[in-house]
Amino acid sequence: MSPSRAAGHAAQPPDFSPRDFRATLGMFATGVTIVTARNDQGEPVGLTASSFNSVSLDPPLVLWSLGKAAGSMAVFSNGRHYAINVLAADQQALAERFAARGVDRWAGVAYTDGAGGAPLLEGSVATFECFNRSQYTEGDHVIFVGEVERCARRADASPLLYHGGRFYTEHPLHGAPADASAPRPPDGRFVGSYLGYLLGQASHAVYRDFENAIAAQGLTHIAWRVLAVLHDAALSHPENQGAIAVGQLAHDVLAKQPTVTKLVQRMAEDGLLALLADPADQRRTLVAATAEGRRIAAALIEQARAQESHLLSRWSAHEADTLKRHLQKLASGQ
Repeated sequence: MSPSRAAGHAAQPPDFSPRDFRATLGMFATGVTIVTARNDQGEPVGLTASSFNSVSLDPPLVLWSLGKAAGSMAVFSNGRHYAINVLAADQQALAERFAARGVDRWAGVAYTDGAGGAPLLEGSVATFECFNRSQYTEGDHVIFVGEVERCARRADASPLLYHGGRFYTEHPLHGAPADASAPRPPDGRFVGSYLGYLLGQASHAVYRDFENAIAAQGLTHIAWRVLAVLHDAALSHPENQGAIAVGQLAHDVLAKQPTVTKLVQRMAEDGLLALLADPADQRRTLVAATAEGRRIAAALIEQARAQESHLLSRWSAHEADTLKRHLQKLASGQ
């Protein structure tokens, strides 16, 4: 009890409705967690909660709250351990499921058991394994204070956020960047803000250091794309060596068919490609990579992946995935 209450003072009656109060509380943006434990039968129990906060560094304490009428109250109030799983931006569906009633919350959910037995959800940005240290009843909720015994985090992951009744992902504010990798405000000039120019700059940044690896194999950019496409085709369709018609190949490597036709002939003479008759149409020629062509393609693909990883090393996995999805959407004309 506070000194004010002990002295006989009390708060004034609220001048708002419960709905107004809830809506006003919703203006405070939070992360989203799923708190997990096991019941007396050893079955996993979990619920979505945004009422998570830190309390102390020494000892390491965190808190969260649960409505007194919650069906899982007995499990959490009587158990010795629970885990707080901070959700990632791609786990919105999980947050919604663990907030719903009448569903099997654990169907198909991947998790491991923490040291205290509480489930740790795969893909979470952070986990806190807690000893059930203390509980305080206030109003219609019980405040749980947990003493953290173990914690873990994924530094490259983006968290799921909740604000005003909706889910969000993080968006860094424009301004003086903390480091050179931070997003910058759009350039006010046409050239500096035009999508085509920006994509060209991005393409140059991606290929700048990789060009030497392509040149070292005696290849042009188009020849490299030909080998990469045929390498993937051979993995997808080993029954016909991944053979592709020249017209389709030209489309896939973003070049005109006459250009690709001449290039294919030269690469076949160099032993990198094989020209095959189409069983369905003897007038049409199919193209497949030879063993040497696939070897060179595999080596370059490995280098390309390493360079991509370096370029995106300061990006979170979610940011990199989002970028690729948007580029794929743009390329498909959607």
